[in-house]
Amino acid sequence: MHPKLGRSFCRHTYIFSHQLYHLWRSTFVGIFSSINEKLTIANVKEYFEKDFPRLRAKANLNNIISLQSSRLNVVPSDSNQHNNTQEDKVISNIRAKELVQATCDVINNAPSIYKIILKNLYILNQNNTVTMKLTDYGASQYAVYKNRALLYFAETYQDIYDLVEYV
Repeated sequence: MHPKLGRSFCRHTYIFSHQLYHLWRSTFVGIFSSINEKLTIANVKEYFEKDFPRLRAKANLNNIISLQSSRLNVVPSDSNQHNNTQEDKVISNIRAKELVQATCDVINNAPSIYKIILKNLYILNQNNTVTMKLTDYGASQYAVYKNRALLYFAETYQDIYDLVEYV
């Protein structure tokens, strides 16, 4: 039971999220029926546990790079040789900011239960026990919703960063 909203709210939230899941499932399963759920879930976990922290660190650099003097080559150079590391670093940091923002946008626009799970686990770095208490579900139901949230994220984020694995 949610401490502030009561048992009725939790029951209605469960019914709504259950209906939302079936709507999501009927929409996406027909289109993406060949998704390997286990590998996709593993990819999303790896993204959040390894890639996302690095992207956040890179995106949060306050003094990204001073653009003192970019190298301007008047003479054309070999296309395989790219010597402008200042520009590369700036582009890399901008891309990191875009990916972090896109990740946060996907999470913030997710259905309520998925948002709670993804935000608390991967943005606020809470553990599963704390996050499970926030959802008001038992361990097995929480595990089901966590996997659904990870699959939802992978499918929604697919155009930005492909985490989906197919059979």
